[in-house]
Parts: sequence; C-alpha cells; structure tokens
Amino acid sequence: MFRFLFAAVALIMPVSCAFVDSVLSSGEGEEAARVGKAVLYESEVARIVPPGLEGRDSALMAERIIDKWRLEQLLLEKAESELPSSEKDVSAELEAYRKSLLIYRYERMYVESRLDTAVTAMDIEEYYRENGTFFRTSSMLVRGYFVKINSDSPNLPQLRHTMGNMASGNVPETESLSAKVSYGYRNFYDYWMPLSDFVQDFGTDINTLERMASSSDVIEYSNDGMTVILRIWDRIPKGEIAPLDFCENAVRERILNVRKKELLDNLERDLLMGSA
Repeated sequence: MFRFLFAAVALIMPVSCAFVDSVLSSGEGEEAARVGKAVLYESEVARIVPPGLEGRDSALMAERIIDKWRLEQLLLEKAESELPSSEKDVSAELEAYRKSLLIYRYERMYVESRLDTAVTAMDIEEYYRENGTFFRTSSMLVRGYFVKINSDSPNLPQLRHTMGNMASGNVPETESLSAKVSYGYRNFYDYWMPLSDFVQDFGTDINTLERMASSSDVIEYSNDGMTVILRIWDRIPKGEIAPLDFCENAVRERILNVRKKELLDNLERDLLMGSA
C-alpha cells in the first residue's frame, strides 16, 4: 500500500506520555491526531501497539506510531500541492503492480499445488556430485571447540592448557570443565561451522580471523572482561567446495528450486502453445 504524507497543519503538538496512555485505553472513534482533513483514530493506534508492551514502552511505541503518521500526512500534503499533475498520476504504476502481484500469486498457487517436495538422500548425493561447484564456501569452515570465560577467572589457565592440548579422547573432560567454569562453550568437533560465525566474538573482520585461523590451531582474544578461545581441529579454506554434510540443506533447496522453475517453464510453454 502506498503511503505518502501531507503538509503543514496547525494541529501538530507534542505528544505527552499521559496523552499516549489515554490513546491505548480509550474507546472506538476518538481522535489521536489530525492533519488537515486526515484523522488517525486512537483505536487504530491501539491495534498496532503489540499487546505485550506495558507502561512507558507502550507509550513510546504509540508516540512513534503517531509521529510517523503525522509525518506521512505532511509529506503527502507537500507532494499533492507541489508535484505537477503528470507526476501525481500513478494509475499506470498501480496497474503494473496489480498485474505483477496477481501473476506472482497465481504462479505461487500453481507451484504449491504441483511441486514434488520429496527429496531423497540419493537425490541430494547425485545433485551434489554433479553440481558441487555451486556449493563453494563463502568463508573458511572449521571443526573444533569454542569457549567463553571471564578473563579474571582462576580457571582460565587450566582451561587454556586443556584446550591447547585437546584430542578426541579428552573432549568429555574439556566439556565437563567448561560447563563448570565458563560463561558458555560449544563443542563442534564432529560438524562444520563457518568461521564467520565467530567474527563478533573475536572483535575483528573475517579476513583477519581467517588469517589467524590459517596459521594457528588455537586463537584467543580478550575484551571487556571476557576471554574467548577457539581450538581448531580441521579447516576448509574459503572458496573450496563445502562437504555435503555442511551444505545438505542448501542442496535440497536448490533441487526444489530447479523443480519449481521446471513447473513454471512448462506452464509458460503450455500457455503459449494453447493460445497459438
């Protein structure tokens, strides 16, 4: 829905919290704001404010809604008064949008009623084998262990030592220690994760983090009283073909997209042949 905004009106006054509170509790038909001939009713505001909000949060949300509506009306009034007639005629654009929306809705209905959504493991393996280059990694993938702990924790040296000497045999021991002393941890030695998932934890960019991960199996970073440690067991560089167990969902989605395209291509062909 197109929403534009009117111009200058005398009825633009500051919105107090008391006024906004009254908006949320008033009956149907009361005015919350008026700009020229346009009226925003309190019942409309109350319907937009999420029911879970209370007190000042609810009042602030209502105030933003009212302010946004006023601004829209003011801008619309400016547009109506200052744009040339040729610019105010949007009938062609509206008709084009209506046609596009109807076609989109029909195609969606057509596909949903005919799409075979069953994708077997064999389908996935075959498509991945034949189209693996579509599934190159956008960032380095890693398998390993991640932990976050208070920098002043007396257990940090022990945890640092344990992670630096981790092997598959002592993972349960490391998890037990992490559960007792850390702020949070993740053991992902048996599945892949994008290194980009850890960028925020290390307070750096992905390129810097990838360089660090390429040259060391243990990365540590401290900031704001917290220390994070990433122990890397295995890595796949950016740009390599991702393993199937990492991109299986992406392969399934691509198979479904291919089927959708085939359905729409067949629909278009049948329509053209039928109208010839």
